[in-house]
Amino acid sequence: MDPDLSLGTIVFYLPDRGFGYLRLQGTREEFYFRRRNLLVPVVRKGDLVRFVLRDGPQGYYADAIEPGGLG
Repeated sequence: MDPDLSLGTIVFYLPDRGFGYLRLQGTREEFYFRRRNLLVPVVRKGDLVRFVLRDGPQGYYADAIEPGGLG
């Protein structure tokens, strides 16, 4: 796995509003994401995902979110 990728779980996602939060695996840290940060069309609460943590003007956020299953 790419060392820049982190694992996490979708806490919630509101597709009609286009945003959600995910939790970094093994921690209580949660990060915001928008629809444009998804590499797949659909994510659901409880999905395991891989993502890149980026630092933006309003703090850290999740980007390049993709399914995190073993593959």
